[in-house]
Amino acid sequence: MAIKLMLLKTGETIITDAKELVSDELVRGYFLKNPHFIETKEKVILTESESGKSNYEIDVVLTPWLILSKDKEFVVSTDYVATICDPIQTVEQMYIDKTGNSLEVTETEEVIKDE
Repeated sequence: MAIKLMLLKTGETIITDAKELVSDELVRGYFLKNPHFIETKEKVILTESESGKSNYEIDVVLTPWLILSKDKEFVVSTDYVATICDPIQTVEQMYIDKTGNSLEVTETEEVIKDE
């Protein structure tokens, strides 16, 4: 599994430990482990860089996706996902720190990849 950002067709951006669900050599959906909704807020900073451009920073808040569910694992269809990409390192580390996910590959995952 790999930590990915997903933009859903609902407009939500989530970060999750994701795995493709493949059938007949086609991706049919995604298995999501510990998905978290990402909320960003721009900070206002009244400084300028040496290039003359204004600098800005953002606050990032991670909230469990479907927060009222007792489940931590979900399956979504490919039709529900608009795009998938890798998160920047700081957001990925924030997710790992919050969820306790590690990036270590388990023996089961190695067997699945070798097939």
